[in-house]
Amino acid sequence: MRYLRQATLFLVRGLFGFARRGRLSRGGLASLCLASLFILGVQASYAQDAEDRLPEGVVPPPLNLISKEEKNELAAESKLTNRTKLALNLIESRLTKSETSAENEEFQESLDQLGRFQALIRHTFFYLKENENEKGSFKNFKRFEMTLRDFLPRLELLRRELPYKYGYHVEKMILFVRDARSNALEPLFADTVIPEGGSR
Repeated sequence: MRYLRQATLFLVRGLFGFARRGRLSRGGLASLCLASLFILGVQASYAQDAEDRLPEGVVPPPLNLISKEEKNELAAESKLTNRTKLALNLIESRLTKSETSAENEEFQESLDQLGRFQALIRHTFFYLKENENEKGSFKNFKRFEMTLRDFLPRLELLRRELPYKYGYHVEKMILFVRDARSNALEPLFADTVIPEGGSR
């Protein structure tokens, strides 16, 4: 639960920071608050299950952290579309590393890479939510959602390849990605997102 508390503190600080800098409208702030509560709810359920009620023999869940290099690389890209594409490439790279480690029977390393994978997905989602009123946000939400969809069959194959004591967490990761994908679809139909090439 320590990691859940850290995530909560990060989100609260972020929300107040966005509001203080005037970067979000009331509607945008409310939307981000709801999204934060949604993902924290998923994380709370996962953390409670993973840390307090792990099946016998199952290893602890991986850390959900973005590397310093990835943070710096993302921060250096200011354009919405370019940063989204970069983030998705980083996410895909983590999944590929996880798959390669599994093939080499480095199962703990495979799981650790998925922790980074999950952290990048969460980071990217909140970045898109923060910028949902920017030009290009519609296409980038769709790009994000479609990429997550493509990850699901790969995660399912990975789950089958890993021993259960590691694969248990891949099952949870699949649920996380499905929920993240569903949550990413919502802004595509929200009033706050202006479709590309159109006006309201």
